[in-house]
Amino acid sequence: MRMKTILTLLLMAAISIPAHGQETAEGWLEEGNALYIEGNYEEALLAFEEAISLNPEYPLAWNNKGNVLNIQGDYEEALLAFEEAISLDAEFAMAWNNLGIAHYYQGDYEEADQAYEEAISLDPEYADAWNNKGNALYSLEDYDGAIEAYDEALDLNPEMTTAWYNKGNALHSLEDYDGAIEAYYGALSLDPEYAYAWNNLGIALEALGRTTEAEEAYARAQELWTE
Repeated sequence: MRMKTILTLLLMAAISIPAHGQETAEGWLEEGNALYIEGNYEEALLAFEEAISLNPEYPLAWNNKGNVLNIQGDYEEALLAFEEAISLDAEFAMAWNNLGIAHYYQGDYEEADQAYEEAISLDPEYADAWNNKGNALYSLEDYDGAIEAYDEALDLNPEMTTAWYNKGNALHSLEDYDGAIEAYYGALSLDPEYAYAWNNLGIALEALGRTTEAEEAYARAQELWTE
């Protein structure tokens, strides 16, 4: 059974607001970041575009514009934005990672994997890129490769809940139900209200004939989904 995997989408860290505020590209970038964090994506996009109009060679603004477009489901335009960021700074690991996410959302898993590889080659300690690489390999049904990538992510960040969850899904796909259960519990130890982890824990427990425990896990997932 194919499980749901979780990707991490990254917004470039905010920079300090210049004294002259929104009169500069940096000021508009900061404004866009604040709007993005608030979930006001339409206005965030406008702010990033203002930053780009003032400085068309601003890779941070192109990257963050791409993130908004990804969230809005405009993956083609997101790809163009990330590609522009990379053309301006070929060593921009975060833009490579986010380019991979845009490819992933379009179902281009091999291209996504290549983009994540570029991010990792630039920053081998980029835990999110390792996690996302695992998702691409999972979708290509390379479950062993996915587990290796998730393990790399967890070595770098043992508290990455999504990597524990995604590793559980890959182990489940290999019918390693005991391993999957351990991974789901790893996710739940970090986030006890992770409904998908409770649900998939139930599936793995059921596969081992642990019906009572499975029903309890399903019930907990349902409680969380209906809250």
